[in-house]
Amino acid sequence: MSTNDIYSHILVMKTGPYCNFSLEEIIRIKQSEDAKIGKFFWGYSGVFCRPNAVNSFVTHAQIQGDYPVVMFSTTPSAYNTPDGGRFTHFSFDNNYWYSLPEEVLLVGNKKAPHFAITAHNLREVNIRLDLSNYCTFIGALPYPNKQLCEYLKYRVDKACGYYLPNKSASECTITINYIGELVDPYCVYIK
Repeated sequence: MSTNDIYSHILVMKTGPYCNFSLEEIIRIKQSEDAKIGKFFWGYSGVFCRPNAVNSFVTHAQIQGDYPVVMFSTTPSAYNTPDGGRFTHFSFDNNYWYSLPEEVLLVGNKKAPHFAITAHNLREVNIRLDLSNYCTFIGALPYPNKQLCEYLKYRVDKACGYYLPNKSASECTITINYIGELVDPYCVYIK
């Protein structure tokens, strides 16, 4: 990454084959969604990066005049679920639900809570990203005492980060294979 390519607000996600779809198929599906409805929905589950956290992160970026991006680092491990199904609804607040556009394909374990970011302009890149230059974004603010490389490991496969280089931190680089820009509504609940 050159100095012209520094992103202040990043959402990093590990990604790979999922629910019998290859990563290449998923990318094509998401690019098709974007072409048809002006954005794509990228689903996920877990306790990290829930809608309130992602939307606070986006607000922080907007206040600073920045545009947050989502960066995907690929992993070869595939995930399949025995309780898979298609998600058909989304919600901003987990109370009022709306139908997803028919062009959107989101699948996963329907027993677990799921969420989706919304973004556009998904494209392949080859960026070496030094996670030690980013602190973790927790709650509504950056957490300067925890670098993203200390947070995004083991079973943590997604995290928001804010550019705040730490001169004393050891370099911790990952390869970013795909990137897109987060767009309204940024992050929603899905079922």
